[in-house]
Amino acid sequence: MKSVRLPSHVMPERYKILLKPDLNEFTFTGEETISLVLEKPTKQITLHAAELEIESAEFIHQNQETRVGKTSYDKKAETAILTFPKKLAAGKGQLKLTFRGILNDKMRGFYRSKYEVGGKVKHLATTQFESTDARRAFPCFDEPNRKAIFEVSLIIPKGTKAISNTIETAVKEHEGDYQIIEFAPTPKMSTYLLAFIVGDFEYIEEKRKNGKVRVFTTPGKKAQAKFALDVAVKCLNFYEDYFGIELPFPVLDMIAIPDFAAGAMENWGAVTYRESTLLIDEERSSTGNKQWVALVIAHELAHMWFGDLVTMKWWTHLWLNEGFASFIEYLAIDHIFPQWDIWTQFVGTELEEALELDALKNTHPVEVEVGHPAEIAEIFDKVSYSKGASVLRMLMSYLGEKDFRKGLQHYLKKYAYSNAQTLDLWNSLEQVSGKPVVKVMKSWTSKPGHPVVRLQRAHTESGEGNRLQLTQSRFFSSSISKKESKDKTVWSIPVSVILGSGATPESSSKDSGQVCSPQSGPRMTKILMDKKSISIDVPKDGWIKLNAGETSVVRVSYPEEYLKGLEQAVKDGKLSAPDRLGLIRDIFDLAEAGETQTHLALELTSKFTQEEDYVVWSEITANLAKLESLIAYEPFYQDFRNYGQKIYNNIVKKVGWVKRPGEKHTDSLLRSMVLYRFGSFGDKETIQKAQKLFGSKGLDPDLRGVVYNLITENGGLKEFNTLVRMYKGEDNQQERDRIGRSLGVFKDRDLLEKALDFAISEHVRFQNSLQIIASVWGNSHGRYLAWEFIKKHWQLLKDRYAGGHYFTRVFSPAGEFTKVSDALDLERFIKKNPAPEAKRTIAQVLEQVYSNAQWLARDRKNMLHFFKTYA
Repeated sequence: MKSVRLPSHVMPERYKILLKPDLNEFTFTGEETISLVLEKPTKQITLHAAELEIESAEFIHQNQETRVGKTSYDKKAETAILTFPKKLAAGKGQLKLTFRGILNDKMRGFYRSKYEVGGKVKHLATTQFESTDARRAFPCFDEPNRKAIFEVSLIIPKGTKAISNTIETAVKEHEGDYQIIEFAPTPKMSTYLLAFIVGDFEYIEEKRKNGKVRVFTTPGKKAQAKFALDVAVKCLNFYEDYFGIELPFPVLDMIAIPDFAAGAMENWGAVTYRESTLLIDEERSSTGNKQWVALVIAHELAHMWFGDLVTMKWWTHLWLNEGFASFIEYLAIDHIFPQWDIWTQFVGTELEEALELDALKNTHPVEVEVGHPAEIAEIFDKVSYSKGASVLRMLMSYLGEKDFRKGLQHYLKKYAYSNAQTLDLWNSLEQVSGKPVVKVMKSWTSKPGHPVVRLQRAHTESGEGNRLQLTQSRFFSSSISKKESKDKTVWSIPVSVILGSGATPESSSKDSGQVCSPQSGPRMTKILMDKKSISIDVPKDGWIKLNAGETSVVRVSYPEEYLKGLEQAVKDGKLSAPDRLGLIRDIFDLAEAGETQTHLALELTSKFTQEEDYVVWSEITANLAKLESLIAYEPFYQDFRNYGQKIYNNIVKKVGWVKRPGEKHTDSLLRSMVLYRFGSFGDKETIQKAQKLFGSKGLDPDLRGVVYNLITENGGLKEFNTLVRMYKGEDNQQERDRIGRSLGVFKDRDLLEKALDFAISEHVRFQNSLQIIASVWGNSHGRYLAWEFIKKHWQLLKDRYAGGHYFTRVFSPAGEFTKVSDALDLERFIKKNPAPEAKRTIAQVLEQVYSNAQWLARDRKNMLHFFKTYA
């Protein structure tokens, strides 16, 4: 789409905003004064406004001359054009506007959210402006580089609470039962970071060295805010020390919102969250819930520096916000909860998710050109977040943590209260470290995709030793995409090499990569692979593992003989958990890409039955789940399930159903995951245990998801009615999420149709509907039911979610399809029902479906033979 940008000759300096929301009629009125600088004479002022009615507009020049403007609108560009009878002179002036709008129910802009207190339904008003929805609350220059100071005042009913980015400075009487709450001026910041919230709230607070933190909830829930408050205080203290810059607010507020499209939003000084990503009920929140809440808080508070203090110049550089927060959150949580082994989990979450999406032809560079707001929503994805984070982890390893930290501090101090782009960061890191950061990092953010490094034995003239040739090329998960591609990108890859023999590799010939000093003893060496192909000399004996710790954003393809040596290294306990995970991940993905056969991946997996680490089992589980979706309609599906039972049998016996004294944090995550998979593969004893536990008092929150899913997978109408009744009566959002997901796991067609209807009923919040639909879609018994449901209710879903970041989730589950006919059906539907805001997502889904179809056709026979033999 064509870029939609405001004229550059009009720059805002300060906004003074007065808003009055009506929580009965769901409307609001507003007045604002924008202090502007006109860099040249102009007859028009264009600014953003969407779903607003501007009632009056006048411009008062610094020479006191006043001009009244007429308003027209460009709905497609989401702008208001103020036209004045004569040209306004260059210089400073004030634009005064009055306007009105609606408190919508779309979870963006200035919107309403409902909750219950004592059985009575109430509403609050709140905001969600990222990326381009401040224009739905007040006319503004809604672009990230148009930073300004904001003075907010809110007219609210007496007895309610108003929250904004800064602290209250005055409370004034207003007509009737209203009062005016005035807030301190904000620092200079972007429009999308502004927030205002009005409703009935209670809060808890804690003082810290440089101020205090408050956590707000709707009435009756503040006891659930204690964990979040503790994590927030520790995070802020960590970040202030790590970045060497204090938070520029005396008070930081975090607010739990009942209806919220995203997980959270980093409004500067007033961070908003879904209830499920902020509140912890010790009796109903699982270990996974608690870990997720901690990570989300750490992510959002990292934005107070990366994103808020220093903001990207344009959405092309969104990753400077999201990639950094997705990386830095792990630094903070590792500091606060070192026992969580969170960096190992990073490899199984952030890196894994980044590689998966980035393996498609229809991925995008980390720095992606965007123009129209409809395009911006689509880049809030795993490339901007997870690949960005993974690239930074790789860079920190390359530079060393000390120089990396100093470089970040240099960047933050240089660009504080202003805007930056990717090159500015690279220059700061290069200046501090003295290493060629700009050259090394260029392809990682400016080019789509990532490399696979292939090992091949190379000829040596002496015949002594073992020369390996390493060759890189872009990796595609689809063999179709690989065949069509002409991508010749060469990445500068920091590669760590481990040798099982204990010897150190040496570079050979002028074509070899640059060899760096050993990282940790004689068994590891770092090589910067900055050419298409390099070679290294290694001993004849022993095994070799590339990408130690899975630090680089790269895949590795080993010759079969080397893979056998690594199998022995796994058996002997010589490889770390991230390295074991990497072996599993890469061989399954290479099988999907047609570069190896799927039965070889299954054979390697069978060598991991003695594995005990959570992240490795998480990788095994993810790949077997993907394979299960692929072959769900095949005649050997039951043989696959028998294989699954054998794979999980040992680990289930080790972890059991009951927590052991002194067990690791990740053991709780492991237990729930493997118990469910074992039961789902058909283990009768596990299913019976779940049935026995269902409905029992005091059921461990870590086991509830296991029990609910196995109950529904093996249940009928009685269980459906029970769970729906539980859902309706539950006020804890995390528990509701568990119940909602389980409704999509039934095998009975009629019950799955009931689950889909329930998903869009009045009992399910808009934010949760797609989660239930996706659960049905991920169930092979409900896959086609879900797609027909989407087509039938297309207009409803578009009205609810189009234009927001959430809309892409309507389509993403369609990647489960495995037939060419499915892809053709998707294409026909989209042709008749265009969805430009999900264009890239749809292309990704279609690429995945065609890839699935080819994968299955290619490997169907060898999988059939393998499972029959294995059984």
